[in-house]
Amino acid sequence: MKTVIIGDIHGCCQELVALLAKVQFDRGQDRLVSLGDLMDRGRESYEVFDLFRYLKTEMGEECVIIRGNHEQMMLDASINPFARILWKQNGGGKTIRSFYRHQDHVYRHAGWFRKNTVPYYEDVRFQCTHAGVQDGDIAQSDKETLLWDRKRLTDNDYSGKLTIVGHTPLSGPAWCAGDKKTRAVLTERVRMSLPEQGMICLDTGCVFGYRLTAMVVEEDRTYWLESVPRVDSAPADDVPGPG
Repeated sequence: MKTVIIGDIHGCCQELVALLAKVQFDRGQDRLVSLGDLMDRGRESYEVFDLFRYLKTEMGEECVIIRGNHEQMMLDASINPFARILWKQNGGGKTIRSFYRHQDHVYRHAGWFRKNTVPYYEDVRFQCTHAGVQDGDIAQSDKETLLWDRKRLTDNDYSGKLTIVGHTPLSGPAWCAGDKKTRAVLTERVRMSLPEQGMICLDTGCVFGYRLTAMVVEEDRTYWLESVPRVDSAPADDVPGPG
């Protein structure tokens, strides 16, 4: 079994399908981990949701959907009218229109998102969350850090158990070792040994016209990276906001 970890998708379903094919993802054999932000800003949020709904039904616990800040904004908006302003400022309108094209509304599926998204994922070799992590046990990290933090990555000051994150768009996937100096842009299609500590970010800004990236972790503690370009290279018409 290999584990396929995918960065922020943001409604880029064509790219998601192409990336899964490129890494030869097998839903009957592999584990899939989404780092969150399935929705918003891209045109195909409904299609991404529908695919993950199918995969979750087929794969059960082997399909892990980490809750991103965009899923959280949608959930907040579904019960609080005042929260809708922040969500729509961050691409939520695109999600509403995507679901509307399918005669649906994302709020009807809020219960599905509450039930099927998790704050983090732990493996003996690494752990995953959407945005950031505090030192120590990931279970002790507060919700705000897991959903919104960028400082641990940008300050390069996290040296705990290897944590895979999205949330912060980069020009390429990068490993930050946590010593404020060692930062490496990771090369695609090269098999590497899995580091034991630090933070790897897989958000490579697909919805803003760049790439969607996956990290494939093998059972022997090696990993490799693949990405696909944005099908439509024009950036989304939403200005990047907080996450």
